Order: sequence, then C-alpha cells, then structure tokens
Amino acid sequence: MVEPLVVQAGSAQFGFVNAPRTLFKFFAQEAHARALVESGQVRIGTLYEFRAIEGWDSVRGDAAEGQFTFTLESSAPETITVENAPWYLKPIIEQLGMPILSHGGTINAVGSHPDAYIFCTTAVRTSGAVGAYGRYCVEIHDVVGFFTGLTRHLTDVLGMVAREPHGFLGSCLYLKRGVKVTASSTEVVESPLSFIKQPDKQHEQEVRAIWHPTGSVTATVTVCPELPPFCSLIDACITLNVPVGRIL
Repeated sequence: MVEPLVVQAGSAQFGFVNAPRTLFKFFAQEAHARALVESGQVRIGTLYEFRAIEGWDSVRGDAAEGQFTFTLESSAPETITVENAPWYLKPIIEQLGMPILSHGGTINAVGSHPDAYIFCTTAVRTSGAVGAYGRYCVEIHDVVGFFTGLTRHLTDVLGMVAREPHGFLGSCLYLKRGVKVTASSTEVVESPLSFIKQPDKQHEQEVRAIWHPTGSVTATVTVCPELPPFCSLIDACITLNVPVGRIL
C-alpha cells in the first residue's frame, strides 16, 4: 500500500493518496471556468448535498453518497455482545443496551459518513465527461499546490474546515455499497465511505477532496487567490483518455 503524501497547509495538514499529477474540472458555463483560473473562485460542495440532488441531477447526484450497508444473516445461532461484536454492529448493541441473539434472521447496519465538504475532479478528459458536465475544462496542472492552497484558505481564512482529522484527496472506489456475511466473526474491512461510488460510474474516474467541517455544513462559493497559478483553461473538446502519472 502506498503511503499518503501529507503536506503542511498553513496551520493544517492535507493528504494525497496516490493522486494523479494532473486533474480536470469541467464546467457548463465558461464564466465559472474563467473565474477559477483568473481569480481562484471555487464552489465547495457537501457530501449530503449530492445525496439530495439525485432526483433532479442524476449525473452529479447520488442518493447513497457516503453510505454503506452491512448485512448479517447468521448461518448458526450466535450471541453478539459489546465485547465480541464486529465494529459495524457495536454501536447498535451499545444503543440497545443488551446482546443480540441472532438465530438466522437478518440484521442490517447502515454506515453513514458524517456530512463533509467536497471538491470533485476527474483524472481523465473524455468526450463523455464533456457531454455530462460541460464543455469548459480547467486543468489542474499542479495538484499538490492547488489543494495545499485551497486547504490553507478553507482552514486559516474561512475557518470552515477542521485541522483534525485533516482533509484528503484520493480516487473514488467503484464498489457495491453493501456486504453480506453469515457470521459476526467474519472480518469486514472498514471502507472509506466518503470515497465509494456505484460501479456504473467507474468511467468518470473521479478524484475528490474531502474536508471535515468545524461546524454546520453548507455549500460555499469562495475566492482563493492562491489557485490561479496552479490551473489553466484548456480545450475540452480534445478527447484524451490515457493514463497519467502519479505524485507518488
């Protein structure tokens, strides 16, 4: 496993997990693309915002964003206590205040990532992305510089993101949002819920940044003057779908 690159971003830190050297951000309106490369204007969305918009924007929206379902169907009777419960059932047992006697029924536990700030990009520049997200493309040609500056702005200027735990940028994982086991002793790896997307979106090759909030979470438009040197407006109509280098 590749160790993340963690940099200092003002008073905060920010991590890069196997991040591409170049990223792309698509816009439907030229004015929004130019605002980013000329003044550093960006819109920082929220995880729960993407859940809410699926009904009217199926491309950007995702009703299960940040969620994962763990299903236990015990093949043999078992008593699950706080002491022996798997990590995904422990909160349920603690809330009940008593053990669970599982005799073949179904127990569903839904993991949900707390709301967080999010900025989405992609590792590829394709005709599909142009058609889905807009024909105006900004290339982020210095990924570390861009997100270091943005994190510093969100933390030290706006005070809207937490220093601990610090933010991360990484590629989305295209997995089914659920797992089924037949015994509570079966090991289940804890997945990074905020980076999981449905498999039919894999062609997007999304790379996203996630920051934890300091208080209530609301989508924000802000101007970060540090960003323009790290990005540029390019011709999105040229289709490029080739592997790109990684920072690490």
